[in-house]
Amino acid sequence: MQYTSSRLWRVIGATALAVGIVLPVAGPLRSAHTEAAGQTLQIYNDKATWTTWYNATGKQAMASTGIGWKSAPYADTTTYQAAIRTSGRTNKAPDLFSWWSGWLMKDIVDAGIAADISPLWDKYARYYSPGLRAAMSFNGKTYGMPENLAYWVVFYNKHVFAKYGLTPPTTWAQLMTINKTLRSHGVAPLAMTDSGRWPTFIYFEELVARTSPALYNGLVAGKIKYTDPRIVKVMDLWKSMIKEGDFTNPATTQFGTSGSNDMISYFIKGKVAMVELGAWYEGTMVAAGLKPGVDYGAFIMPDVNPSAGNVVIFEVGPLSVGAHSPNTAAAMKAADYFMSKAGQQSWIKTTGFISPRSDVESPNPVDHALGAQLNAGKYTLLQRYWEATPHDIVEVAIDQLDKFMLGKADSLTTLKAIQTQADQSWANLGKQ
Repeated sequence: MQYTSSRLWRVIGATALAVGIVLPVAGPLRSAHTEAAGQTLQIYNDKATWTTWYNATGKQAMASTGIGWKSAPYADTTTYQAAIRTSGRTNKAPDLFSWWSGWLMKDIVDAGIAADISPLWDKYARYYSPGLRAAMSFNGKTYGMPENLAYWVVFYNKHVFAKYGLTPPTTWAQLMTINKTLRSHGVAPLAMTDSGRWPTFIYFEELVARTSPALYNGLVAGKIKYTDPRIVKVMDLWKSMIKEGDFTNPATTQFGTSGSNDMISYFIKGKVAMVELGAWYEGTMVAAGLKPGVDYGAFIMPDVNPSAGNVVIFEVGPLSVGAHSPNTAAAMKAADYFMSKAGQQSWIKTTGFISPRSDVESPNPVDHALGAQLNAGKYTLLQRYWEATPHDIVEVAIDQLDKFMLGKADSLTTLKAIQTQADQSWANLGKQ
């Protein structure tokens, strides 16, 4: 399914069940529910660095509707998840809480922790993608609203591209030519890292999806095996790119923002020209002093197979209403505001994120151009691998893919190991 109007986005393929990624830090900032004061609600989350964003938009919501919110952050993701599961079915349940789409969301839905907010989606249906709704829906009901929508793109250093006379590629052959040119000047074309384990799926996901969206959807849904010859071929392509020197050394390229060997440092210094990541990485780039549209731009990775069509990977992080909160009615009104045009304008202006609402534009020129490209190109959206398949498969896959990236395992050995877990996981799910 593709875009059917200039601003409404559709998703084809499997609606995912998985967990999103948040990097935890030590210790909870708040371990117990704080009762809402009047109409000031609490947003429970594990995003301590978002506190000023939550609080600023909460004040604007209060001014507009008489119902606002404040952040109640935890610094540790594991503690946070346990707290929500423990309090979520009691009268100390959170008013609003940030969560993940997919399998972790299904868990809290099955436990009765998240409230059904389908009426709000019905109210604002024409402004939001049905595919985004599907990513947070179970058994015909929707249990979250999109707090963060991120497309996965290739960020490129505009100064490096200008220096060597390069322009963003639109075909795979052009990308390979760019890589060759950059290598000849001692510049690593693409950043690749295993820092934090999870990034190892990035190029696997991209290469499979850009070979065939149907192949990707079949793989994450358990209908196609990892040992399928087409998947082996993708891995062999990736291996050849590693051998050619198209990527940085994943063991020495850190995902953080400090030190001389981290990804953003390489990018700023022009040691690596391109970084494939979710649009949320722009916050790190801007914080490091890069100006969108001036120092960096973005393009969608070209298809390996031209017949794959226009494809882009996306991820969405939901914000949910506590089903057992003593303030559920007020939380529903707050959620209504959050999904409204005024609420989204406030949130996007504060955070700089891409708005999931079609009539709210991003203030970031890179994101604005990306949105225009997506609309003009009628792109098919595919859910990120992390959310698109059972997480016990993902956990095995990222470790096996790490071995592959480091040259410690070949294509077929890697895929057989992942398929062993996939067979077990899908069999167990079939018994439920």
